[in-house]
Amino acid sequence: MGLKDFRIIYDNHWNTYYPGQTVSGNIIVVLDSTKKIRGISVKVKGVANTCWTTDKQDMDERGQYRDGTQTVSAHEEYFETKYYLVGSASGGEIEIQSGEHKFPFQCVLPTNLPSSFESDFGHVRYTVKATLDRPWKFDQEVKSPFTVVSPLDLNQESRASEKIEEEMSKTFCCLCCGTPPLTVNYSLPVRGYVPGQSMPIKVNVENHSGVTVETVKLILCKMVTFRATTPTTDTKTEEIVIAEVGKGPIEGGGIADYEQKLDIPPLPPSNLTNCGIIDLEYNLKVVACVSGWYYRNLWQNTLIFVGTVPLVNYQTPSAPPMEEYPSEIGWTRSGIPSSDGAATNLYPNLPPPSYEESTNSARSLWERGESEHIFGISNHFSPKYPVFNFAAV
Repeated sequence: MGLKDFRIIYDNHWNTYYPGQTVSGNIIVVLDSTKKIRGISVKVKGVANTCWTTDKQDMDERGQYRDGTQTVSAHEEYFETKYYLVGSASGGEIEIQSGEHKFPFQCVLPTNLPSSFESDFGHVRYTVKATLDRPWKFDQEVKSPFTVVSPLDLNQESRASEKIEEEMSKTFCCLCCGTPPLTVNYSLPVRGYVPGQSMPIKVNVENHSGVTVETVKLILCKMVTFRATTPTTDTKTEEIVIAEVGKGPIEGGGIADYEQKLDIPPLPPSNLTNCGIIDLEYNLKVVACVSGWYYRNLWQNTLIFVGTVPLVNYQTPSAPPMEEYPSEIGWTRSGIPSSDGAATNLYPNLPPPSYEESTNSARSLWERGESEHIFGISNHFSPKYPVFNFAAV
């Protein structure tokens, strides 16, 4: 049979890195007999792709327009590093004996990378691919993704510490007369949060109209804009509900005053900086859903920041449970937790995060032009983002 196992193991057990850090690990090759190869190469790269189908009209030979569709896409390449761990493309054959072999690899990431991101219409993705270069035969390959997190320190974003106080109001027409207003006030202590944290939202509803408010929904939404450049330029916007809570009903003439919380799950930070084909932001959408099909709901969006370093003057997280860390953790000025001794202890009271999988995943790592028989190509992949541990209040 020859090749029994072929896989990639990262030194970082979370498989998560920050721009400028070194990705390192081992290529594991297990053979049940001696194998002749030209060499073993490794390729580390980062790319972004967008793709979707859109409607279009084509003119036929009679000059008549017919409805059709076309696929639009865009591509960005951030870096690619390839080298041979053993052997070379131009060298002669070498023999690898039966048994398990480990070939270490490493690659220093550029400092200007966008965060990993996965969606149905596009992604920012980083992978390591190892290739057994075999003379006169098809090469054998294995592919493994890793996560890159571009830091967003909320303490360096001036708007993140802003207090939110919003009011929205609406009157309803009834027999050609306007009703007294429905007014919804909501507030948050800050605009910036990190995964693991909860957004405490205070809501005040004064329903002086005669219309029943069935529920007031508080929705955390991820707003993504995708861009295409081929064969034509196009954009597509996707609104994804991340978390939602609601409360009601509130009858006409009723008043309600309460607080609800929205938990922030593992998410990519708000800054897909340095990605030119995918934009990302988060909104809190507040919707007062009213009864009666002839009345329109009252709603409003408010910008929210999701970061990788929490506001130090708002809430202090505790150390993550059941994780092993060095006794001293520092924070670099770029917002990267580090234990290498060179880090500036910028936030001495801030413990490091853990890293947890996002709910958005890649169903396949296959790329156009690749063989469908690459090891690991059909594995699902969910990027991992920093999550802080906040004690329940």
